[in-house]
Amino acid sequence: MHPHQRRAYYFPPPNNYVPYFYPPPYYYQRVLPQVDPTLFITSAKHMQIIMKDASILLDRMSTSRQFAFDLMTAAQNSEQAKVNQMLKNTGIQTTPKISFNPDGLILNFSSVAADLDCCHLSLSLRWRK
Repeated sequence: MHPHQRRAYYFPPPNNYVPYFYPPPYYYQRVLPQVDPTLFITSAKHMQIIMKDASILLDRMSTSRQFAFDLMTAAQNSEQAKVNQMLKNTGIQTTPKISFNPDGLILNFSSVAADLDCCHLSLSLRWRK
């Protein structure tokens, strides 16, 4: 062995040794606020309306070839007002924010409950490979 090398010896810690990095038990006892499901229930009710509207739109798009053709044509020609009007004419309560590109249509539904932005639903539909 070279004179500058040392042997590594292992000495077990004493029985009462507690490593310094263990946090005290009070760190694990977080105090959480009392649960109030009011806003959560309201959000779920708003989401039911959004889901119903999305279902109406998807049903109309999937069953009416003429509606799908007219909607795609208006979107590809960047006729935002016509696309909005076509969607409103389906009888939905919630009007989505609409964006489109050459590949498809994106519908973003959202709702506000108790002055809070509570729920969102995004639909992306492709029409080009």
